[in-house]
Amino acid sequence: MASVFSSDSVLARIAERVYAVSEAINWLARRAAGLFFLAMLATMMLQVIARYAFSSPPFWTEELARWLMVWGGLLGASCAFHTHADPAMVHPPSNVLWRLKAQAFSRFVASWLFFLPVLWFTYPFVLRQIGRTSEGLEVSTAWMASALPVALILILFHGLAGLGALVSPRVLARETDYATQFSSHTTE
Repeated sequence: MASVFSSDSVLARIAERVYAVSEAINWLARRAAGLFFLAMLATMMLQVIARYAFSSPPFWTEELARWLMVWGGLLGASCAFHTHADPAMVHPPSNVLWRLKAQAFSRFVASWLFFLPVLWFTYPFVLRQIGRTSEGLEVSTAWMASALPVALILILFHGLAGLGALVSPRVLARETDYATQFSSHTTE
């Protein structure tokens, strides 16, 4: 009979499935962020060409570029959190198991302590934006405001999925790979 914390326990398998969902969501968020930034670049190029070649830039390009930047940046922040590419003060040695597990736990606690209250206050923020209309695009500004709760929910979910490193050696190995990959770039 497998113990609760062995690599083939039910708890470990659940953690691995949750982490697989986190990886899939991160894959989608990375592509979406990339597309938002490409669209922002194309919008800005259109604005520059129209301004200097035709002396008549479209009125909506600046606002659309700003919205695309907000969505791309916030989705990119959730991806950076998932892959440990976010700034970190401490990078534990990858061969000390208890430190790796302590880091997984502290990332979870810190992300939830910081982002859960922020998420709580995004609800009234988005509600206030529903009644407002943007000047250039003439759509509800709630579309731009909703980027914040989406990114926060993704970060909280990635933090929860990373907590699986406490019970699953596979999740711990993947989290360690991410942490090692980005900590080696900062020390060189």
